[in-house]
Amino acid sequence: MATFSNGEYMLVASIAALFAIPLLHRVAERAGRAYSLLDGFVVVAVVGLALLEIIPLGVELAGWPALLAVIVGLLLPNFAERRFGGKSTRRAAAWAALAGMAFHAFTDGLALVGSQAHGHSEALGWAVTLHRVPEGLAVWWMLTGPDADDKSGRRAGFVGLAMLAAATLGGYVVGGATTVLDNSGFVGLLEAFVGGLLLHVASHGLGSSRSKRAAEHRYLPGVGGLLGLIAVVGLFVVPAAREGQAAFEAFWELLLESAPALLLAYGFAGLIGSVMGEAPARWLRRGGATSQAMRGVVFGLPLPLCSCGVVPVYRSLVDRRVPATAALAFLVATPELGLDAVLLSVPLLGVDMALLRVGVAFVLALAIGGVVGGWAERRAAELAPASAKVEVPRDAPPPEPKPLAGRLVDGLRTGYGEVLDSTGPWILVGLMFAALIQPWIDAEFFTSLGPVLQVVAFGLLGLPVYVCATGATPLVAVLIAKGLSPGAALAFLLTGPATNVTTFGVLEQLHGRKVALAFAAAMIVGVLGLGWGVNALWPEVGAASGVAGSHEGHGPLAIVSAVLLGGLFMVSLVRQGPRGFLGRLWELGGHDHDHGHGHGHHHHHHDHDHDHDDHDQAAASRGSSCCSHDCH
Repeated sequence: MATFSNGEYMLVASIAALFAIPLLHRVAERAGRAYSLLDGFVVVAVVGLALLEIIPLGVELAGWPALLAVIVGLLLPNFAERRFGGKSTRRAAAWAALAGMAFHAFTDGLALVGSQAHGHSEALGWAVTLHRVPEGLAVWWMLTGPDADDKSGRRAGFVGLAMLAAATLGGYVVGGATTVLDNSGFVGLLEAFVGGLLLHVASHGLGSSRSKRAAEHRYLPGVGGLLGLIAVVGLFVVPAAREGQAAFEAFWELLLESAPALLLAYGFAGLIGSVMGEAPARWLRRGGATSQAMRGVVFGLPLPLCSCGVVPVYRSLVDRRVPATAALAFLVATPELGLDAVLLSVPLLGVDMALLRVGVAFVLALAIGGVVGGWAERRAAELAPASAKVEVPRDAPPPEPKPLAGRLVDGLRTGYGEVLDSTGPWILVGLMFAALIQPWIDAEFFTSLGPVLQVVAFGLLGLPVYVCATGATPLVAVLIAKGLSPGAALAFLLTGPATNVTTFGVLEQLHGRKVALAFAAAMIVGVLGLGWGVNALWPEVGAASGVAGSHEGHGPLAIVSAVLLGGLFMVSLVRQGPRGFLGRLWELGGHDHDHGHGHGHHHHHHDHDHDHDDHDQAAASRGSSCCSHDCH
């Protein structure tokens, strides 16, 4: 009688798990509540599969170019939808993602063979089998989406599952003959591209037409998303943490570093309006553009806010109708001019370099606030409809103020509720992107460039990543000691704390794409000019700076803050549901765009190509809140 090896049993189990997906879907579809639960589970599981399994594997194999492949996979379908039409492009993107996932399944089959040779086949076999569930759900829901009728959708879904099964079997049969693929840069780029496609599909209409009704059961999609998050952590995060993968370690370090400031920032953002009332906003609205920009800088000086922490407060200021001149100056100056960072600069960078750091940050913040903010204000005034410019009579007496305790509760509820709902997804994206790219930054390569190119390289390097001003100071001190020019060091200290993916995303969300692009362009031009100017006028400043030792371990405050922040993000996920949570990443200028997210909001669908930026800017000029939606 033939006997089967453990690897063969695992192969059969992994394929059987795929074909259990249609049955699971059918059972859930017959029960509305179960379907709502499954809807949330699938969205989170697919996003987790892309972010925590496929994309990190691509980065591991191909290095930083894999991040470019992710961006292409995420944005290419958007471009194609505008160029060729939405329905056909979405179907093509789903089938392209399926082809890439079939290749990923092929490598799973190879892994089942390789695990037996290394004596840990059972653990890896179960890992492959279990993560077949999110893979199979992703394929089934991509191909049975709202663009397909029931019959053709189910047929396509079965074809997709059969492709995954055949690819897994093929990888197992081929075995070690193609292990060279595991180390191929091309494979890494392909994996990363597929990860980007999956993220696009997950946020643009994953699931059947019934998925849009999942939000009828208010919290069930969120609970399903929470269950999906638990599955994702068990399948991907825990094994990666045990293996000590660099990206996961970097994410945890960034979270520990930013969590205390983020908790403080969300609380302060809510209290600005409820406790302080209109006083800060009125003060920031006084005077001309230069005066407003100066006030924005001064307002942020005492606040211990980091690059991500300043974003919720910025959004709160915009909601209070603070002029863009003051708000943008605040956004740039606050994370750069923290008191702790400035004081740390004196022993590590020297007095002269510390003074230069303060001076160039002050100049840059005033310039960004005056130029970009002034332009944004003028543009908003031109685009705002006449009805928005009519003054409302103020005959009615002001309402009696609430007691202080009530205002504190309202403020905290706003900060840790509405503000966190709006900016939390972008903060997570910024931290994840920084964690993925950080292990691949080669400091020695950058310091080997000439002074002119160093300014360009370090200025651009700081744009997309999350860098705390205090945490970046020891790093810059070490780089200066290795030969980095002072202008390049200051360029990194300017762009790193003041900008990241979160910053640009929220600017686009609140003001529109043109203002976000103008902000990025002005930051680049300003930083390059200041960096080159410092190199020309003070080429030796900072050369005798102290060199920092290694970072000390994070204390209990950081760990507790990280746990609390994670809990708040999970509450936000349950409150909004996974589709609403992801939908925050596609809001522009306070106006929701229906990309088929199924947020549970009421939208009008636009299937043609158009630019919402003008409408978005007008909406932002009226102080429209990106959290004013009815979140289910």
